[in-house]
Amino acid sequence: MKLLRERAEQLALEYVNKDKNENFKLVLLGVEVSNISPQYWAATFEVRTSEGHSIEGPLLILVDDDLEKAMSLDEAVGAHLAYKDM
Repeated sequence: MKLLRERAEQLALEYVNKDKNENFKLVLLGVEVSNISPQYWAATFEVRTSEGHSIEGPLLILVDDDLEKAMSLDEAVGAHLAYKDM
């Protein structure tokens, strides 16, 4: 892994905060090397209402270690499939 955990965390936080919503917030639970692929860091978040009540979680955001880019699980799968088709 070339990214430090702190940088992966920063990228994941930037990703989830780019479309902030006043009705809910995402609380970071942790950042670990992904079990899906060692190419990714896995950042897990809990979705909470503005009052602090948990409504969903965990939400997984992956950070590509090579691209230094955060993405949703759906985006990562799509990118993997597109790369595989090349």
